[in-house]
Amino acid sequence: MAAESVTLKEGNWAPVCSVESLNPGDRKCFTLPTGEACILLNSDGNLFCISAICTHRELSIEDGRLQGGCIICPWHRAKFNLATGKATPPAPRPLPTFDVAVVDGIVHVRAKEGSA
Repeated sequence: MAAESVTLKEGNWAPVCSVESLNPGDRKCFTLPTGEACILLNSDGNLFCISAICTHRELSIEDGRLQGGCIICPWHRAKFNLATGKATPPAPRPLPTFDVAVVDGIVHVRAKEGSA
């Protein structure tokens, strides 16, 4: 899945795609202007955005399977909670997560308050 670059708008929100283009189970990979590779996911009608790079071996998780509110790294099976980024071994730390908002049918993301 190819990632596309997005640009920041007012308040550091980046428009990513139309909400209609992201059906349950779908995902969209993109890169923020900061260079952060991200995955926007629709998990059972709920939208989440999480970093696309596993903290275990720095490999992409964009093709990971969704299960029980988590994405599973396809390389070494670490699980990451979509809402919190919390990880299971072998991943040593959680993944960054991002705020998600829908404005006028467009999904926007931004870094969470207080994140680096």
